[in-house]
Amino acid sequence: MNPASNLPLEHAALSRLVEKLNQEQALLAEATAEGLTDIISEKATIVSDMATLAGNRHSLLGSLGYSEDEAGMQQWMNEHGSDADKDVWAGLFELAQDAKELNRVNGLLIGKKLSINQSALTILQGKTGTGNFYGPDGQNSIKSSGRRLGVV
Repeated sequence: MNPASNLPLEHAALSRLVEKLNQEQALLAEATAEGLTDIISEKATIVSDMATLAGNRHSLLGSLGYSEDEAGMQQWMNEHGSDADKDVWAGLFELAQDAKELNRVNGLLIGKKLSINQSALTILQGKTGTGNFYGPDGQNSIKSSGRRLGVV
């Protein structure tokens, strides 16, 4: 069997992942969480499919006497790959770089949103150093050190 035979399937899976990363980025930029859960689930499925395809390719490379990794695939390509196989292999690497960059930017967007949410939560919990204005009983918890107004 040819280790390059499933490269088009790997390319298609990686293309789907890039599409999901773009959708995720659009939702993060719009500041809407609706739909993110579905995208995360779909990304996990795609990544699992990609891992299976790559694992099968690596096993086949090992059975042919090559290292079971991308270096082994590159060596096999140099020795046996057709021009079409080499084009698909190069396209996979380009697409992987796109996916890596999208994932990096999405991580930054998520980090920024997390920081904003944490700041808002800190304010709501009264951890800004000013203390809580109201106690658990709903009463004002700020105590005055002076005498009460209107009392003689």
